[in-house]
Amino acid sequence: MALRQTYLSMKSKLPAETEVVLVMRGRGSDELAPTETLLNDFNKHKKHFARGCGYESEVHYAWEKSDYERRFRAQIRGDPRALARLKELTGRARERDIFLICYEGDDKPCHRKLLLQMAEEEFGAVVDPAPFRADGPAVATTKKRELKLL
Repeated sequence: MALRQTYLSMKSKLPAETEVVLVMRGRGSDELAPTETLLNDFNKHKKHFARGCGYESEVHYAWEKSDYERRFRAQIRGDPRALARLKELTGRARERDIFLICYEGDDKPCHRKLLLQMAEEEFGAVVDPAPFRADGPAVATTKKRELKLL
């Protein structure tokens, strides 16, 4: 059991017993979502992205230009409600998988990944940072092992 992460379009593919926590603004866990100021700054930078500028995508560009990681970590560490919620999720994740979910795909930087890192650093959370895959590598690896044993 662990604290895990995935993106919104994968939510319907999670096992039925899985607990999900939506970490986007207006979805019930605003204390774990970026502030409007940070989100607006990030989105402003995305609009200034130009191909060939040395960044993989507009998200990677905006992430760096908005100093997103430092600012988001400071936001969470400075909010007792956010820390309490992260600590509470850490405790519950010892008994069952809990997925933090937002919009950004797995191939981009995202605040839910920072939340996993912070839960591990601050509260010793058991974390599985690998993105959820409905037909993921764990299934394929198990099948390969079974074949080798035969």
